[in-house]
Amino acid sequence: MRLAVRFAIGLALAMGATGSTQAVSDIACPESTVPADDLVNDRQRLELLTRQATACVRKRRPARAVALLTEIIRQMPTNAAAYLNRGSAQATAGEVALAISDYTAAINLQPDLVEAWYDRGTTFMHLRRYENATADLTEAIRLKPDFALAYCNRGLAKFQLGDYDQALADYSTGIEHDDAVNYCYLNRGTLYLTLGEYQKAIDDLTRAIGDKPSDAIALSRRGQAHEALGQSSRALDDFRAALEANPRLQSAEEGFARITAQQPRSDGDSRGSK
Repeated sequence: MRLAVRFAIGLALAMGATGSTQAVSDIACPESTVPADDLVNDRQRLELLTRQATACVRKRRPARAVALLTEIIRQMPTNAAAYLNRGSAQATAGEVALAISDYTAAINLQPDLVEAWYDRGTTFMHLRRYENATADLTEAIRLKPDFALAYCNRGLAKFQLGDYDQALADYSTGIEHDDAVNYCYLNRGTLYLTLGEYQKAIDDLTRAIGDKPSDAIALSRRGQAHEALGQSSRALDDFRAALEANPRLQSAEEGFARITAQQPRSDGDSRGSK
């Protein structure tokens, strides 16, 4: 299953607009957490720290972003957005327990901060704490009833808990709110595959592949659905394409081997053939 993951909100936006005309793209990720000494007031210093943290996230230097956001929290200990964004940076750095702690702090400071509920729920998903994830994502949905990604991830939590009916309902609701979220199509297609509804699986997985043609997992799962319907040629094409995208994907390797074992050996059966 695919888990929809994203940063809660842009770091600079999370801290609030300050009126600066300097573009975020012009700010570098610094080696030091100390802002320039020539800034005239604390507001400018906090704005610079925020923009530098944003730059560090974009440069995939989450540890540096954490240091900058920690300085913001030192100066503004009741700023929920700073905790939220530090949590996102902590999660990116692999510090999951610290991320949950920061999301919890953000929630305590601002209980209606929907992104904090969503991000903590998503982090619980990574920890396979599906009941906790469901609770947080349910609160995110209560606060923002059209939150498509929250429905998609709650559906995945319900799937992992064996509640297929609710998982299907959540995936479908997520798609209704935003049919551009291919994660929901991928996950719903996988659920249909699990339920033996192979044509519905093919339809959803085809939509997911249309948004991301090199998605090896979606290709392999569509291949499994084609194979279940006896469409060996289409299944073989999907398994081959999946292996081209990810040569080590076990499900595609196994599917490719099953199909080719049933067919006479020819040049057309090799992975590299089209």
